[in-house]
Amino acid sequence: MNIQSALKQACVILRDNNIKTANLDSEILMSYVIRKDKKYITLNHNKKLLPKNISNFKKLISQRASGKPIAYLMGKKDFWNYEFIVTSDVLIPRPETELIVEQVLKIGKNKSKLKILEIGVGSGCIILSILREKKDYLGTGIDINKKCLEVSKTNAFKLGVTNRVKFFKSDID
Repeated sequence: MNIQSALKQACVILRDNNIKTANLDSEILMSYVIRKDKKYITLNHNKKLLPKNISNFKKLISQRASGKPIAYLMGKKDFWNYEFIVTSDVLIPRPETELIVEQVLKIGKNKSKLKILEIGVGSGCIILSILREKKDYLGTGIDINKKCLEVSKTNAFKLGVTNRVKFFKSDID
């Protein structure tokens, strides 16, 4: 099976399951499976797929058809200027949430050594993006869910800010 035929089959499956972004989702998942960008897929439609890639792609398409979000399938989501690991334990960062980061950076434009607290830290995308932008800020993230904190810690390590952020498992009530 080549890329083009796999994409066509995937689109049919996704459309039949009312996935409105069937074409885009199929291409994103194909890129993920074969570890190539969209340009490669466009230019190499007739390229044969390895059996393991076909199997992985079909599995992901099946999960997407059942409604599982792309970010959870890929285990990552871009936010602000960075890539964050996401699991089903955290909410997927939304583009409009970037406005929070933008406003904090705007308000703190001429300030230094601020301490930031995020309650319900989830993946850490807000606080960690701010810390990456402001090298002298410190942060504290609180969440009631241990698994969220593990994801946040992984993202903090990945972004190189572990020395400036602390995470606590706590119910703020």
